[in-house]
Amino acid sequence: MASPTPLGSPIPPAAMPAIKERCNRRLAALKAARQPYEPEWAEISRFAQPARSRFLVSENNRNFRRTNGAIYNSHPILSFRTLAGGMTSGLSSPSRPWFRLTPFDADLADDGTVKTWLSEVERRIYAFLGGTNFYGAVKAGYAEMGLFGTDACVMVEHDQAGAVCHALTAGEYWIALSDAMVPDTLYRRCSMSVHQLAQSFGLETASDFVRTCYTNGRYDEQVPVIHAIEPNDDRAMGVKTARGKPWRSVYWDDNDGRADRVLRVSGYEEQPFWAPRWDTTGGDTYGTAPGFDALPDMRELQLQTRRKTNATKFLVEPEKIVPASVKLTGNAGNIVTASGVDAAGVIVPYTINPSAIGAIAEDVQRCAQAIDRLTYADLFMAITNMDGVQPRNVEEIASRNEEKLTQLGPVIERVNNEKLEVAIDRAFGIMARRGLLPPAPPQLQGQPVKVDFVSILAQMQRMVGLGQIERTVAFVGNLAARFPEAADRLDVDAIVDDYADRAGAPPQIIRSVGDAEALRSGRAQEAQLAKLAAMAGPAKDGAAAMQMLGAMGGAPDGGGPA
Repeated sequence: MASPTPLGSPIPPAAMPAIKERCNRRLAALKAARQPYEPEWAEISRFAQPARSRFLVSENNRNFRRTNGAIYNSHPILSFRTLAGGMTSGLSSPSRPWFRLTPFDADLADDGTVKTWLSEVERRIYAFLGGTNFYGAVKAGYAEMGLFGTDACVMVEHDQAGAVCHALTAGEYWIALSDAMVPDTLYRRCSMSVHQLAQSFGLETASDFVRTCYTNGRYDEQVPVIHAIEPNDDRAMGVKTARGKPWRSVYWDDNDGRADRVLRVSGYEEQPFWAPRWDTTGGDTYGTAPGFDALPDMRELQLQTRRKTNATKFLVEPEKIVPASVKLTGNAGNIVTASGVDAAGVIVPYTINPSAIGAIAEDVQRCAQAIDRLTYADLFMAITNMDGVQPRNVEEIASRNEEKLTQLGPVIERVNNEKLEVAIDRAFGIMARRGLLPPAPPQLQGQPVKVDFVSILAQMQRMVGLGQIERTVAFVGNLAARFPEAADRLDVDAIVDDYADRAGAPPQIIRSVGDAEALRSGRAQEAQLAKLAAMAGPAKDGAAAMQMLGAMGGAPDGGGPA
């Protein structure tokens, strides 16, 4: 793990106890705030994704993996896998554009040099993210959001890879909110081996235990390292060291009892993590998600599946009461010999009605369908599950799922604002410091640039409004056929811009208003010249006729001087 920002100068030893004490005190408060969510997280993980979450008997055991002994039906795993895949391909797919950069100033947006620079920056950011583990991390994050309501990931600079994303799972991090009600603090448990700790921080700041292990060759002993990322409220403006960074980063060994020793204090120039929530109520720190909503159905699905299995087993192998002298094997096709008296003594005390298995199977199917609806799996599988002729265009899918997409809209906005925009800002900052971006044109120096999301789900969300535009234009067009003044109410340029933006059309295929006005002016001039030319023809012919008449010395009716 590379250092996020060099220290420049060491932190004064006198400040270490205050930093470590402050972080430990805040960590205790963050643990208390997360505790109410942990029981449901553990149960969601138990039924839907045993490999996720970290609620361990020993928190230092990184290699712990839950078994799936509580799972009798894998449908919840499939539903949440569909949700994660749909969110990934719909919001930040590596195979299609999902964002574009535009200036806030509308006049700059029409500048050719600015367009070229922004297009090149987009291309380089896509290439940079594609060369890291970003896309794998965001997919894991969508699964975390769907299951546990909150996703967390830290992007750190790396000398070889450029950046490395550390995707976190429920149970190994804690977050806190700013006054804007968005996550601005993240504490995480990142246990390391003695070898990893020595590589990352050296042995000068390591505990006595770590030094002893390293000296004795016990490189794989686990060390509980805590990493705190929070706004630097003691920032010293203009200072080049960690004290001058807007974000503070502190690593320390949780087992090290010395109050004056931390592994590293450093800083970041931009927010290095994102922690989006699926949905929140009021001032909730952690979010709720489909995993919470589907938990009752997941419980019942496992229960009913187990009942169906037991009922089928009782139907195939019913329980029997037999004389002591009769030994049944329980295997089909075996022949057991017994006297007539003993054979008559075999009793089946009760039997399973085969229709009961069908009733239980219907209940299992009902639970599975409810889970699909709650996890939006039916929305993301809309094409596959459509009856009749299956459409293959975005417009028809959006129209058939408009209500569901409206429900998913707030989640899309939250992901864009709390996750993807933070990731792009972080990647932009890393690339700028490494000289991986072209120089900005002079007219864009000091001007803010905004991120517009053009992913398939963002387009579908915006395309819900295309029908209103089309119906309004059609209505005004029909009305203008009888009342021409109605057409004056439509701003054609605004309609084209809004429609293209909602449809996600590439900006380069739409001319600017200024260019369109120039074309219109040119056409108007050509039409005026053509009109003058058309009028000049009859005028020229008339002049020639008058000249001929004058030469003849008379009027057309033969009259003239006597």
